[in-house]
Amino acid sequence: MKHIGGQAVITRITAGAFLSCGDKVLLMKRGMHKELGPGLWAGVGGHLDMCDIENPRAIDFVNTCYREVEEETGIARTDIRNLTLRYLAVRKDGNEIRLHHHYFGELEKAIVLPVCDEGEFFWVDKDKISSLPMSTSVREAITHWINNPGDGVYFIAVCPDGESAVVSKI
Repeated sequence: MKHIGGQAVITRITAGAFLSCGDKVLLMKRGMHKELGPGLWAGVGGHLDMCDIENPRAIDFVNTCYREVEEETGIARTDIRNLTLRYLAVRKDGNEIRLHHHYFGELEKAIVLPVCDEGEFFWVDKDKISSLPMSTSVREAITHWINNPGDGVYFIAVCPDGESAVVSKI
């Protein structure tokens, strides 16, 4: 474990997806029992498992994302089109550094989703997303994506206040 200034630093690496179908985006309202972001809206995803990081040279974030989507929703990777990494977000929160990989993809049809112990799923109109409570990195990623639908990968640096961020093209 790394130490900075005598304090242990924890690194939390996650990958998640925002899947769209027409003018709707699949979002999860996180359960109130969740350690991170209880009650906040987010994409579908989760932490890299130990098997994902045993060999650092072989880490495959997109496969982690596909796995998390299937585990939580039952949506198979063959049903997802154009899943692409669009945003890398980093935030320091106390002694924790969080690195999240935001992927965006498409589904041909909006499917009914199962109950999940992580939270509740909803298909949300793109023009209503900005009114939902979200973490700063999620809000920056999805708002930027809606307003800039082209290609490209962007870096999101969440400011120390946790409320603002800087988005820049990589």
